[in-house]
Amino acid sequence: MNDSASILTGKRIVFVGKLGALPRKDAMQLVREHGGNPLERLAGEVDLVIIGADELPAEDLSDLLSESIRCGLREGRTSLIHEHELWLQLGVVDEASSMQLYTPAMMAGLLRTPVRNIRRWYRMGLLSSIKVVHRLPYFNFVQVQNAKQLANWIARGAHPSDIKRQLTNFAPWVENRSLMELDLVVDGRRLLLRHGEQLLGANGQLHLDFDRTEPDATIGFDEERSQPAVTLPFHSSALVHAHSSENDVQHWTREEMLQAAEELEDAGKLEQSIGWYRIILARYGITPEMCFQLAELLYRTGDNSAARERYYNAIELDEDFIEARANLGCVLAETGQTLLAIAAFQGALSRDDRYPDVHYHLAKCLDEVADGEQAVRHWIRFLQLSPQSPWAEEALDRLGRV
Repeated sequence: MNDSASILTGKRIVFVGKLGALPRKDAMQLVREHGGNPLERLAGEVDLVIIGADELPAEDLSDLLSESIRCGLREGRTSLIHEHELWLQLGVVDEASSMQLYTPAMMAGLLRTPVRNIRRWYRMGLLSSIKVVHRLPYFNFVQVQNAKQLANWIARGAHPSDIKRQLTNFAPWVENRSLMELDLVVDGRRLLLRHGEQLLGANGQLHLDFDRTEPDATIGFDEERSQPAVTLPFHSSALVHAHSSENDVQHWTREEMLQAAEELEDAGKLEQSIGWYRIILARYGITPEMCFQLAELLYRTGDNSAARERYYNAIELDEDFIEARANLGCVLAETGQTLLAIAAFQGALSRDDRYPDVHYHLAKCLDEVADGEQAVRHWIRFLQLSPQSPWAEEALDRLGRV
């Protein structure tokens, strides 16, 4: 949407639900000022339906979308957009993205990187959340950009553990700066901070900068390139310890074992990583977080039955662990247990109705069992919560086929 006049002039526009940025009266006046014709309610022919960012109306959404509106969506005569898009067009906000929050799955979709990477970087403190709801972190657009930068460095050969350690050492020079602002050069697994005409190592040592024209290693959101571009020797202390004798392992701390498990996972040695998680559970006891991490690994190895049980374990230990409920629903749906998946998704939403990923997956399951009326509610709720999601186009296409 680049020209407000071309979008609003002469258009019949209606708002659905409670607006988040402006009172409805002011919003309707803005529409008039830009040549549009705001309608009081959904009736007759409508050119543009605006989904409110705050709350959906109490009425059944399938009733609100009349047959004429559905027909207009199918034929392209009616458009359905999010409130944020309209305010961006009218200049009410500078960036639509600044109003959007992203779950780990949504961020992973934007970056085309596995969601486990986002969770790992968050656990390590490389990403920070705006808020956490029932263990689920939400990120703003700045953190999306930071995650993109992390993916770039890793694609050049850096390792997450090394990035974390070296950024800590760089703290006096990079304090209160986002990752996107840092001019770092990847030299093997070492990061160097550009400092004038020289490069500063994490130990404070200065290095001459012989090559200012480093080739661009931007990943371009390509999942294939989200892995290290060059295979490097893996010299992690944790992996060296992984081959230690049984007597040595007896003296390991929980943190050392967890580091070994995570670095084995990063190296793609999933079965070995699973083994370490099981040792941690056996020695230090069961926790919801550990069950969740183990479930993720089991799912990646194709052991869906074991993954399902570990997700159940996590929920039994913490019934408000909504990401475990959501992932359980995805495993159940993937294995054809659609009704159980619906129950799992509904359980997640009972804890947090503003979890867009779950609305998306629940809508798909409801379509599968031919409950189109309820599916429409969740497709629209998903669009309301996540207008810039990589799945938004699919939702709009589905609503156009109502």
